[in-house]
Amino acid sequence: MKLRFLGNGVEVAGGLLWIDAPKPEKLSVITHAHGDHVARHETILCTPATAALVRRRTGGERTYLERNYGEQTAVGDLTVTLLPAGHILGSALAYVEGPEGSLLVTGDVRLEGGLTCPPADPRAADMLVTESTFGRADHRLPPADQVRAEMVAFTRDALEAGETPVLLAYSLGKGQEVMAALSNADIPVAAHGTVWNICRTYRRLGIKFPRSRRLNGNRRAAIVCPPRFLKTPEVQRHAPLCVAAITGWGDRTLGKGVERSFLLSDHSDFDGLLRLTERVNPKKVYTYHGYAAEFAAELKTRGYDAEAITGHSGPTETERPGMFGQL
Repeated sequence: MKLRFLGNGVEVAGGLLWIDAPKPEKLSVITHAHGDHVARHETILCTPATAALVRRRTGGERTYLERNYGEQTAVGDLTVTLLPAGHILGSALAYVEGPEGSLLVTGDVRLEGGLTCPPADPRAADMLVTESTFGRADHRLPPADQVRAEMVAFTRDALEAGETPVLLAYSLGKGQEVMAALSNADIPVAAHGTVWNICRTYRRLGIKFPRSRRLNGNRRAAIVCPPRFLKTPEVQRHAPLCVAAITGWGDRTLGKGVERSFLLSDHSDFDGLLRLTERVNPKKVYTYHGYAAEFAAELKTRGYDAEAITGHSGPTETERPGMFGQL
């Protein structure tokens, strides 16, 4: 199957199909609603949850081909099936079948899933195009349940000490994962408006956040907000603050008012990426983003025909630790 790569995008069969095309196209699959995977295409093929989130975040007039997980869609002589990706609500792996074989494109993937989205469900394919954000052996994350328990304990300790716990997390995906963990522990949550607006769509899609509200007033609660809003008066008026970053990058995010980090990511770690590859069992692997060259080299030692499709080593601009809220 002929492929061409541009940014996040994968062009399949000479432009018959795009997956996460970086520029507007007549038709593109959108694997999930994060902004670096969404352009203003005429028609978007995606899950219903992704469609709802894209509408919430970007507006605009376009046609949506909304497909549930497992439904097939014909595009020329190709068949596209969306499968759970475990990254955020609505995220999908794109499974493509055609006369020349089969292809699985991950977009962004978390094999284990989370509290607000199901686990990834990869399917065997001839070719695999996978992200490699944490594609290096020193990027192994502890079990998510353990991290959530530590985060809940941190939050309770801060509240009991008369401080306001502030949990820094990206507004779409990570913020809702944090809110779900705290809600499950019966901890009151005040979400920054950018997080709360996304929660409205999550709630419409059946995911509730008990004891949660939009950030306002002075009632004591744990605050969930993106990192860029930490220094705003809206957050600072709740001092004294006890601040933690929710990130797969760990202690590299400390400083500038951040006292603690919790290793929780919406991307698969190194071992998760290896398990993903084993489940797909491809004849050819293309790696992109993050530690693409390192992960391709690792896969070669394990007998895979692997190639990095980015010309760099290490995190991209949107994946570096300074942007930890996205990871």
